[in-house]
Amino acid sequence: MKTYDAQEIIELIASRATAFGQQAGVGAMETAGGIIGYLAENPRDLEPFINGGIFELPADWFQRHSLTWHDSKGIVRNPADVRRAKQVRDLLKPGAPANG
Repeated sequence: MKTYDAQEIIELIASRATAFGQQAGVGAMETAGGIIGYLAENPRDLEPFINGGIFELPADWFQRHSLTWHDSKGIVRNPADVRRAKQVRDLLKPGAPANG
């Protein structure tokens, strides 16, 4: 894997998060954090992100990051816990396949 200058990567993430945030109507700070958290968990996607931008990441990248956040009630949430809770809710839905 090619090595990159940290300052250039930080500037690139900030720039792309700002542009994406403006287009999507969301905060650039939260977007940048999501990008960093995703890339920390999926370093193989750094080069595609650098060369092609945010749309080179999987469509659900913003759900697959590693950083905690405050929810609307002020509770610090861990993404792994949120993903696990969603899986449980999905399994409890009527018509969900039974494990057996």
